[in-house]
Amino acid sequence: MNIAPMVASAAVTRQPVARLTRTRDALTLRAVLVCAVVAAGLLLPKLMGGSFYMGLLTQAAILAVAAVGVGFLMHQCGLVMFGVAGLSGGATYLVALSSVQWGWGASASALFGLLGATAAAALVGALIVRAKPLPFAMLTLALAQMLRQLVSITGLRHVTGGDDGISIALHGSVLGMTQAELSQPALFWPVAWLTLCGSMLLVWAAGRSRLGMVLRAIRANDERMRFSGFDTYLPRLAAFVLAGFIIASAGLLTALHTAFASPELLDFGTGGNTLVATIIGGAGTVFGPVLGSLLFAFGQDRFGASGHLELFTGIAVVCVIAAFPSGLAGFLQGLKARALNLRAGPKGHPSTQTEVSHDA
Repeated sequence: MNIAPMVASAAVTRQPVARLTRTRDALTLRAVLVCAVVAAGLLLPKLMGGSFYMGLLTQAAILAVAAVGVGFLMHQCGLVMFGVAGLSGGATYLVALSSVQWGWGASASALFGLLGATAAAALVGALIVRAKPLPFAMLTLALAQMLRQLVSITGLRHVTGGDDGISIALHGSVLGMTQAELSQPALFWPVAWLTLCGSMLLVWAAGRSRLGMVLRAIRANDERMRFSGFDTYLPRLAAFVLAGFIIASAGLLTALHTAFASPELLDFGTGGNTLVATIIGGAGTVFGPVLGSLLFAFGQDRFGASGHLELFTGIAVVCVIAAFPSGLAGFLQGLKARALNLRAGPKGHPSTQTEVSHDA
């Protein structure tokens, strides 16, 4: 009896099972590593030496939340949002107005700031997502500057505080924390860290979903997608609203931690910091904007101490972009890919997934 065909058939059957097992093991390992990183991040207040660096790290985390939203929109849609400050600062102002002017409780004010800014993103996105990349960028900037001028109008000073801004007085607690506790970096850090981790997980899941695939196809060739029968408007609007929700989360964190809303939060320079951090780290991966925000925050501290903040910041940004066009995370991604290819040998298959990307 010839058993060779039976053996070959069994081997072919075992191959998909073995591949599925390896995939499950890889996913389990990733999940364990992610949980370990999240848990390790929560322990940072105990490891940091002083409150100064803890405060700096908290600022970097808040900046990173907004940068994750900006990076998602850049990578998936090819759209750059110059008016980032309009959404983040707008959320901060909504918290201030609802708590100070209307006397709402802390939790209600926080929820109103987040959902109100997200609703504004949906309204604005419905009007501008059809625009080409350059007009889109300028429209977002124009809308943010309009909001900045609105809060500075003298006739609305009794409501918005004018150029002096508004000191936020929260009534009650948020997430079981009072305003005094939220102002302490070590106590506020878990809130900022978990928000950042949740934002990264959200954009990673969106990149892996059908929405992410459609968005990348639209970015590659909008006209072909429309001729193929795909709706290119609603996916872009959904991506803009998702990015707006994440950016509004950064504004909410700012309101809870600093307890102050000022027109400076709506300036182009404030939103420009988010864009610079995203470009430095690289928008092609989820981790890139976080890395860029961390380097930007600590770089600003060092450069500010020299007395030549703008000069050194400009030089550093130019050098980083010239040396790493795809960002630092993109550079590290390339190094890892080359290392894996060298280890695999000439017969190995090149690695195409080396970092946790949006479209993994």
